[in-house]
Amino acid sequence: MFAIDTNLLVYAHNTDSQWNKKISAFLEKVMNERDEDGYPIVCLPTQVLAEFVNVITRSNLKKPLSIADATNVIKDYLSAGIKIIHQQETQIQTFLQLLGSVTTRKKVFDVVLAATLKDNAISGLYTVNTDDFNDFDFLEVINPLELEE
Repeated sequence: MFAIDTNLLVYAHNTDSQWNKKISAFLEKVMNERDEDGYPIVCLPTQVLAEFVNVITRSNLKKPLSIADATNVIKDYLSAGIKIIHQQETQIQTFLQLLGSVTTRKKVFDVVLAATLKDNAISGLYTVNTDDFNDFDFLEVINPLELEE
């Protein structure tokens, strides 16, 4: 299973993004795919959903969403049956373990996300920021912008 990173949600819902159409099409495709048991092949971490609201409502965007509109986007994902993953009880221990592999404070929230993925046995991440996750060998990290159409 692959998780969706915040930047993909922002590009898909920011109509001014140069990647809006491509990422929107990618997300629609993967969010509608199911495994052999009928379950979605992607998930959304709660951290990603919170970060999405924070970013997509920023006033420095040409067309920011309102909090209500951003909330409705999340509700749409929930009603679509996309699996939502949460931090586990082991989160702090996994976070501390993974934190040993980074050398800059700028990666703290990436480490938190990686810990959530690891604790939930998620082996992949779709993100534009692939370099941010190179330190985590348990993850297959794919940039959808680099995929063949």
